[in-house]
Amino acid sequence: MICTNLILKPLLFAIATACIFLSGCQSDMEPIDCYEIEVIGPDRCGGGLLVSVKNSNVLGETITYYDGNSYLNVIRIFTLVSIPESRIGFVRIRDFDTNEDEKNFARICQWLYAPYPVPTKVATFWSEAPC
Repeated sequence: MICTNLILKPLLFAIATACIFLSGCQSDMEPIDCYEIEVIGPDRCGGGLLVSVKNSNVLGETITYYDGNSYLNVIRIFTLVSIPESRIGFVRIRDFDTNEDEKNFARICQWLYAPYPVPTKVATFWSEAPC
């Protein structure tokens, strides 16, 4: 009986400690966010698509687009997934990695246009329905 208690108590302690560490790690994981966006149009300098993020704290910048209209919370996105022609959509995004993403996305600037000073992201998912 004494031998069983000596083994059982450290085992229960180890299990409880493991549960605490595992639950702590899960809370540190980055959630998969789904952003509602409105397509503004192509970025004629550097490529990509300029979109206004609708359901987020400030993620982007305010710009005046080529059409003369002002847009809030604008980011530039590049994507390898198909983007439908609709103006409203839902995306999952990640940060643009200069080392990895430069080779996948053309960034040629037409001399008539200046680049928009907005954050650049990569869309990993696109849908016309909420994620």
